Amino acid sequence: MKAVKLISLLTFVLVLGTSITSCKQVSDADLQAQIQQALATNPDASNVTVTVTDKVATLTGTVKDDATKAAIDSIVGTVKNIKSVVNNLEVVPPAPDYSELDKTIEASLPEILITYPKLTASVKDGVVTLEGEAKKQADIDSVMKKIQELNPVQIVNNATVKK
Repeated sequence: MKAVKLISLLTFVLVLGTSITSCKQVSDADLQAQIQQALATNPDASNVTVTVTDKVATLTGTVKDDATKAAIDSIVGTVKNIKSVVNNLEVVPPAPDYSELDKTIEASLPEILITYPKLTASVKDGVVTLEGEAKKQADIDSVMKKIQELNPVQIVNNATVKK
């Protein structure tokens, strides 16, 4: 009888211990939510997606540089109960900002084109597009040379010689 009581008591303690331990288990979904909350305050992580499976966090998406990639990896790695981080983030540098170059070129175009009323030029992202008609190829060549001196990224010549 004492043996049955002892076995019952040990079984009760084992069941109680297991339930207490399992209460402390954190689900993958909870970990994923914690990570997403931690990354939500970082504007550099706006293109980052995280998934958690078996306590392993997987990062996908794009970031602007290697330092950002490492920083996000570090943030995720410090989340309690995460076993490891699989960092599949791709580094994609931001597109260059040509707004200042565009302004400089745009301001210079009227002076370049003043003697060629049938030629027009536009600029976007450092690319100058020349259009219209000229009396002779030498006029187009002259305008192209002056535009080239402004150091654009590229010149697209759609101008034609009037025949």
